[in-house]
Amino acid sequence: MRVLILFLFVVAAGSVYSQDPNFSQFYNNPIYYNPSMTAVNNGIAIRLNARSLWGPIPGRFNTFSFSAEAQTMYKMGLGIMAYSDVGGEALLRTAGGYLNYSYRPVDTKNFILQAGVSGGFVTKNIDWSKLTFSDQLDETMGKIKESSFNRPNYNSVSYADFSAGLVARFNGSTRKQRNSFKRFNATLGGAIHHLSQPKDAFLADSDRLPFKLVFHASSNILFNEFVVSPGVVYEMQNEFRTFSVGSNFISQPFIIGIWFRNRTAAMNFKQYDSFIFTLGLNLRTKYETLWRVTYNFDMTISRLKTSSYGSHELSLLFEIPNKVLFSKNANSKSMRRRYQCPKEFSGF
Repeated sequence: MRVLILFLFVVAAGSVYSQDPNFSQFYNNPIYYNPSMTAVNNGIAIRLNARSLWGPIPGRFNTFSFSAEAQTMYKMGLGIMAYSDVGGEALLRTAGGYLNYSYRPVDTKNFILQAGVSGGFVTKNIDWSKLTFSDQLDETMGKIKESSFNRPNYNSVSYADFSAGLVARFNGSTRKQRNSFKRFNATLGGAIHHLSQPKDAFLADSDRLPFKLVFHASSNILFNEFVVSPGVVYEMQNEFRTFSVGSNFISQPFIIGIWFRNRTAAMNFKQYDSFIFTLGLNLRTKYETLWRVTYNFDMTISRLKTSSYGSHELSLLFEIPNKVLFSKNANSKSMRRRYQCPKEFSGF
């Protein structure tokens, strides 16, 4: 029988913890992981992300997200985010919409410290008629029996959801002109999601949605016209752990990258989940606006590799760097942020 039958049976049993969907291109979806990343680059940015997990497996997971963010007056940033996750051949659907707010208590030319919060509303829907339970199955005939499971008289749950985070960024450069290493920045941040630990299950005795902790670090290093962008992200939600590390390499207009996803921070090959390969294009116009499209292929190397055949992810970014929303209402330049994102690093 299908792989998701067992998964959905466990869900119905009411003793499983939910897990948030994640993205391989976390650097292309920053405010999903940390609300304090809202407008951290300054300017206006719009992002679209689509992910198809384990395509050949019936009941695969498809996740989509949209976000828009902008810096505003008074050292603030505003953003909106929405996502949709479909799993189990449309048996289980999750959709959420959020508003993000960020503020910079520290804002200098080469260092910023930014805090952010996010609040939104999430709804989940399930089609009980398509569920198959273990007591319906016969060893030889398949699904031929009626289940003893008493289905609830509702098929959706909704709840409010909140998160908060903190991020720091430092800009640096070399003073020696003969050195090919010209400029760099470094970003370090963390966030906690599901602060209210809402109930997102369909059964009354189910557990609450556990906290999700995210820690991330990344850097952009400019060598002449070549940019190296290493990064790492660690996600922890109850017993679930995900550790991703790797680097992108940018030589305008091309992007290539190699990443590794592991179940723990210990780099044990036996615990690797996948190798992640990135290809993309950076297209910058004469007005300094940026278009970026990137494609990821997750090559599964865990025990699922013979069935899943990996995952696919596509991202699209449009960015107007160092643009201040509502700037015409500002009375002085002090209302704008002094930190300027180098154009070579915009979008990351």
